[in-house]
Amino acid sequence: MSGQKINTAVFGGKFDPPHLGHQLSIFLALEKYCFDEVWVIPSFSHPFGFHPGDFDKRLEMCRIMAGPFGNRAKVLDTERNLGLEVVYTVDLIRHLKAAFPENDFSLLIGSDNWDLREKWKDFDKIEEMCRKIVVIGRGEEKEKGFSLPDISSTMIKNMIKENKDPGVFLPAGIPEYIRKTGLYA
Repeated sequence: MSGQKINTAVFGGKFDPPHLGHQLSIFLALEKYCFDEVWVIPSFSHPFGFHPGDFDKRLEMCRIMAGPFGNRAKVLDTERNLGLEVVYTVDLIRHLKAAFPENDFSLLIGSDNWDLREKWKDFDKIEEMCRKIVVIGRGEEKEKGFSLPDISSTMIKNMIKENKDPGVFLPAGIPEYIRKTGLYA
């Protein structure tokens, strides 16, 4: 890649648990939007006050989810290693750009986060630092581009609490991991 930067999509989120919508987003980033790589980065501390489950378990589930993509999808624990009490996307992107100058970063986000961008810290700076921002809709949000099935991590956790099998909404290996670890029971 003589002089050419690696076209990299940063895909952050709680991933609590990662579901088929997340996995399909990686596929779209690689195949439809032609990114060289997708970096899946689970949130360690969430700026909106969410308290996601155990970080190491979410990290492992992300690895399972990203497995079919080989080295084109990397799962990183970058947010944990930043040592910040709250990690904002602007700080994450700033860190990635400084640490990996050979990469050209874009942001991959769901339309739910796109709709909340005015609440993000320095979203205008994120737009300046990123090559582009790819928004992927869900459910009936076709006006925002390609739309994924209407699946959410909350829906999956509720199904588990109601003793329903959410397996059809989860990437291969995730239902077994959830059962083995007793997550969300």
